[in-house]
Amino acid sequence: MRILQTARWFFPHVGGASVRVYQTAKNLVDKGHEVHLLVHNPKSIEQCNLSQEVPNYEEYDGIHVYRMPYFAPKQVYWAATIPLMAKKAINIIKKEKIDVILSHNPPYLVGMSSWIASKFTGVPLTLNVHDVWGAPHYKKYEYMIGKSLERFCCNRAKRIITVSEGLSEVLANETGVDRDKVTAAPNGVDIERFRIEREETDKLKEKYDLSGKKVVFFVGILRTWAGIQFLIKAFPKVLEKQPESVLFIVGDGGDRKYLESLVDELEIRENTVFTGSVPYSDVPSFIDLADVCVAPFPSTKVTDSRKLMSPHKVLEYMAAEKAVIASRVGGMENYVEEGETGFLVEPEDISDLANKIIALLEDPNMRERFGRKGREHVAEKHAWTNYVGIVEKTLEDVLT
Repeated sequence: MRILQTARWFFPHVGGASVRVYQTAKNLVDKGHEVHLLVHNPKSIEQCNLSQEVPNYEEYDGIHVYRMPYFAPKQVYWAATIPLMAKKAINIIKKEKIDVILSHNPPYLVGMSSWIASKFTGVPLTLNVHDVWGAPHYKKYEYMIGKSLERFCCNRAKRIITVSEGLSEVLANETGVDRDKVTAAPNGVDIERFRIEREETDKLKEKYDLSGKKVVFFVGILRTWAGIQFLIKAFPKVLEKQPESVLFIVGDGGDRKYLESLVDELEIRENTVFTGSVPYSDVPSFIDLADVCVAPFPSTKVTDSRKLMSPHKVLEYMAAEKAVIASRVGGMENYVEEGETGFLVEPEDISDLANKIIALLEDPNMRERFGRKGREHVAEKHAWTNYVGIVEKTLEDVLT
């Protein structure tokens, strides 16, 4: 197949969405398909904070990657890219004789561009939906527009792929699409990528002065809906029992200033590291610094009682043989087995989170056992090859 993937996120943006887009494309290429990937410019994404230019076209691990040019302000960029991205997609479809479109993201901006391209060329559209629209930082009018576009695109796609069975149910209920055309393909992890080069880890330990210290680790977008503020609030209690501990935070985002001010308010600056964004290729070495890895997701409309989540960071923590603590939300028990591969805590329960971190920092044997079993678990059940097999079959079904 000749496949056009469209997406908002891709490297050098580092995050779960970019990983899913990349792994989809890379694994399809490995299976012999030709993949063209059209994405938004990373400068339009807040947590990139890029000063350098990125190429408008490059070949990346066998993937033909096209990036839209960037122009400010971001609100204008987002709106204007719908017709501009559609035009670019149409050109690629015609030139490369594309068979099928696979559009990533919650289906609004990129989904609309992809639908327009599909409408003008007759090439069928499949959506790969990572989440339902509705992050809490969006304004009311943004939410309403997003939900309208989400319904529009979902009802016009030939097929829809989601990250979980729970998201499939929610999406069908909220958009009115036929449940039979929605297929779940949970995220995976690249086990080989997490065979760590210890030399690189040692360099990072020296750079951040971590020798002899215990590291509590978080990687992800610095937004309050990722729950990092609860980890920060729990850390003073951790320091009472483990004064040589360091809270190590990898990533960037729109709430970084607030989070740094919270660190200052709690007087834990000397025991906290903010690295900012790092290249995805370096993430395994950063995770290898950790003694305990945390995914402190809060209680939200999306996570409460909905089996929606397929969390990249948790899978990557486990692949790196790290002890994991995660919030009991969004079906997390499907990934973290309590007392076997990690601990689950009630969302936003600062005391529970602090106590579980302390327990793991005090017990290296438990950390080692959780890490070993966690890697075994993801190697057996969460390989990207399982995921891409579902994607490949779905696209083939669209073309028959």
